[in-house]
Amino acid sequence: MVSGMRHAELLPAICAAIAVELAHLRWILLTQWKCRSCTEPHLHCDCKPAWVKLLL
Repeated sequence: MVSGMRHAELLPAICAAIAVELAHLRWILLTQWKCRSCTEPHLHCDCKPAWVKLLL
């Protein structure tokens, strides 16, 4: 008897993979990308308002 995965079992795994990838991309944006005005990484940039940093 072969037991395969159903679509309902795949949905949480796919959602978790998307959430992990979004967190990874946010980390890259904060640590690797530089601000255009002050050339600091976004994590240490003081040019941006606080609400923008919360979104990043």
